[in-house]
Amino acid sequence: MDEASDGRRMLWGLVAGEAAAVALLLAALIRFELGWPGVIALVAVVAAFTIAIVRVGERRAVAEGNASPAMRRYNRRMLAASALYVVGLLVAIWAHDSLALPSIAAFLFALAPSIGVLMMIAAMGRLIVEESDEYLRHRYVRSALFGLGTLLTIATLWGFFEQFDLVPHAPAWLAVPLFALGLALAQIRWGRE
Repeated sequence: MDEASDGRRMLWGLVAGEAAAVALLLAALIRFELGWPGVIALVAVVAAFTIAIVRVGERRAVAEGNASPAMRRYNRRMLAASALYVVGLLVAIWAHDSLALPSIAAFLFALAPSIGVLMMIAAMGRLIVEESDEYLRHRYVRSALFGLGTLLTIATLWGFFEQFDLVPHAPAWLAVPLFALGLALAQIRWGRE
């Protein structure tokens, strides 16, 4: 068995392990009303799995000959942006739930998670600019377009279903996770080419 196959198996194992750990922690969080300590434990577990997944993915890319310095910088930027997003989100939720904020302060706290998202979008743009390997850049752009198509398709379908009272309202912030899901699916699909 080659190193790339081992990396693929390890990635899927980590993803399955993360899903199981998150499900168990969420169940415990709800069942035992763990509050903020439970939320922080959940965030820590997700962060640990995310870092492990990125590292295994980078080792797999090296084994397959698909690694690049630009992608390594992108991964670091995305990890930093994700951390800022989570911290901003937790602070915004805490402030909303715990403080009687005047409108302007509430707007500022509500903007906090957006800073991490904007950093993620900037990291994506920088990857396209910095990637010197045309094939790797092409694969990333193709994956990003698939992610965008996923978002537009689901948002349009959901919007029509919502218009006719067939489904509940979906918050607009789901746009980024839907895009990321499409991006990830495309990278899994085209990452084997």
